[in-house]
Amino acid sequence: MAVTRRVFFSGAMAAPFLAQLGGTAQANPAVDVKFTLLSGLGEIRLTELALKRLATEQIQVQAVAPAAPILGADGKTVEGVTLTPEYATGTIDALGRPGTGSGRALGGVVLRNATARMEITGMRTSAPDGRIFAFLKVNDEWVGELPLYVSDPGAMRLSVEPGLPGKPTTLKGSGIPVTPSQEGIDAFAEAFGVALFTLTDKVFTASGSGLGLPLPVLSG
Repeated sequence: MAVTRRVFFSGAMAAPFLAQLGGTAQANPAVDVKFTLLSGLGEIRLTELALKRLATEQIQVQAVAPAAPILGADGKTVEGVTLTPEYATGTIDALGRPGTGSGRALGGVVLRNATARMEITGMRTSAPDGRIFAFLKVNDEWVGELPLYVSDPGAMRLSVEPGLPGKPTTLKGSGIPVTPSQEGIDAFAEAFGVALFTLTDKVFTASGSGLGLPLPVLSG
């Protein structure tokens, strides 16, 4: 039977989100369970607010492989991407609350119009701070790895389906809000010559699912 909880969430993208989830505590409920991600897939979708504001500057979204585009109702407009995690590890307590964790997603997105191109790849985060770092490339120049986004450390809807003994746990989460950091706002404004978003604007919603395997606790 699936168990649905509302839990504190500090990550944002697919791999970071999966990095904070694991199986249920086993032998010792007082000890957090450390886990590793075996497989998973997440997605980030632009909010209606973000889509409308990007459209005012004719800014289009593209996926950077191995991320894949999520198309809108018109079959042409990219409204988000699906992401595969490169790695993810983390801890979770007996009550299903995430502790520390980290992860990175493969691929990313491009924002572009006739005057500029902004490429955001290799998104990573760690818990519990929730900042989202990514490699930024503007036009043909690599800017570096910057904290471009943050996750609102609020509640998400989490479904936990324990596997058979020795088998991984299936985890599904949704409704994770993502807002820009000041560094992200500044980078966007410098690239496109206009500031479209504020620190409180929700620009993405993230969700994902995957299989997490608790790691054995070593004594000593």
